[in-house]
Amino acid sequence: GSSGINAEYGYEIWQVMLITVAMTLMSEAVLNFLIQDEPLWRRLKKGLFRVARRSPVIGGIIRDKVDKTKREMAADGPWILPEGHSYRTALPTQGIPDAQLWKEIDHYGTLNDVDWQKGRCSGTIYCAEEDNNELLGEVYKRFCWTNPLHVECFKDVRKMEAEVVAMCGQLFNHPSKAYGSVTSGGTESILMSMKTHRDWAREVKGIDKPNIVVPKTAHPAFDKAAAYFKIHIIHIEVDPITYAVRPADVARAINSNTICIVGSAPQYPHGIMDDFVALSEIAVRNDVGLHVDACLGGFLIPFMEEAGYPLPLFDFRLPGVTAISIDTHKYGYTYKGSSVVLYRSFEIFGHQITSTSDWAGGVYASPSIAGSRPGANIAVTWASMMSFGHDGYVAATKEVINGARYFRKGLHKIEGIKVLGTPEVSCVAWTSDSFNIYNMSSDLSSKGWNLAVLQFPAGIHIALTRRHMSPGVIDQLLADIRESAVKQLAAPKSKPSGAAAMYGMAAQIPDRSIVDDIAKEFWKLYYSTG
Repeated sequence: GSSGINAEYGYEIWQVMLITVAMTLMSEAVLNFLIQDEPLWRRLKKGLFRVARRSPVIGGIIRDKVDKTKREMAADGPWILPEGHSYRTALPTQGIPDAQLWKEIDHYGTLNDVDWQKGRCSGTIYCAEEDNNELLGEVYKRFCWTNPLHVECFKDVRKMEAEVVAMCGQLFNHPSKAYGSVTSGGTESILMSMKTHRDWAREVKGIDKPNIVVPKTAHPAFDKAAAYFKIHIIHIEVDPITYAVRPADVARAINSNTICIVGSAPQYPHGIMDDFVALSEIAVRNDVGLHVDACLGGFLIPFMEEAGYPLPLFDFRLPGVTAISIDTHKYGYTYKGSSVVLYRSFEIFGHQITSTSDWAGGVYASPSIAGSRPGANIAVTWASMMSFGHDGYVAATKEVINGARYFRKGLHKIEGIKVLGTPEVSCVAWTSDSFNIYNMSSDLSSKGWNLAVLQFPAGIHIALTRRHMSPGVIDQLLADIRESAVKQLAAPKSKPSGAAAMYGMAAQIPDRSIVDDIAKEFWKLYYSTG
């Protein structure tokens, strides 16, 4: 008993219990420190950087550099108005007549200097010049005042939304009836899916501290969903050669609080398809959801096999798939502000719907974030899908994928350029082991191209669209890349300047809160009115 422990070791039993509890808590604290989503070396590097920031000398140097970056941003950006433009910050006393108002709108249009009509930007405008523009404009005008919240007034919009969801379910091989809704864009579709999986897992599995397992290449909308809905997000590094997430890494990250795993079809940075056959098996084995993010490729990948470019399975034919997000406002060729989120069953989709049953104004239930929604966006989505038809989408897909493969092949022939992974859909990314790729980005910008820059690793990306399929556009881009590569190879040590320097600096900062601060400064300037 107590006297035995005391006699042999010199401790009372209460002391032994106290030491045991203390050691257990210390062990748990050490394990929590060592075993986290972020590698230990990266956390130590970040910690040292934060300690250095507090020192008067180093902290002062960092603040000076951040302030300098902010001043450079303020001095050169779309918020700097050319001569002849000024900001309006108050309502006009009298309403402006239509003719004068149109003149002012045209004057605002002179601010734009990227020729997106000629395919000079990555993604952004996905349709060709001739795609349904007149039709969609007329449809939008007819439905611009409609709101499906008032279904009794706008039964036609309800029918259209139900049909859009059903047609998308058929495209993604739902075995019976898909449930879901039209949303305002890919971010809302992803937010809705994560909220739905959270609530479903809470009710069905009793999970109250949910987490999702997400590749680092997945869209930031998953991080936004985690922040909005208090879901812990576990980021998984991707294969440094293929840039696809490794299924075994996903499987290892799953625990008893995991509600959903994620894959991209394809992911935005490098255009790589994740392995959904393996991810589906993992989801079924662990009884968790699997969200297929097809926001980017949703109106390409269902048609690729018929276009001559078959892919491994990625849709509801895989038993683990519980939800899919599809942007109709990209390769569905409808107006901005349109996406679809689909679910395998109403049992899951029901958790997307919010209902307030004891409000003085009556029972209020809605399927997504917005209450009132623009019925015009639903109508033009329906009209675009009906106008293109299955064969039209197959033809458009063949054109885009042919162009993307042609561009990828052309990049492989340029000295100093390395394509990142093996992109199979419409996005292609490249870097260089011979020179600073951000210098090439600045070079291409000066030639009128508006492309996206990447980090981790540094690179340049383009989402090829029907705009780029106009004669000569891809060849001109390849020629400009080739010319820039020759220039960069001649001076590989040249230091980047301007935006290239800022991206280079941002990628090297261990404490990402500094980068977040600079990103917030962008939006502060965006809303600047002088």
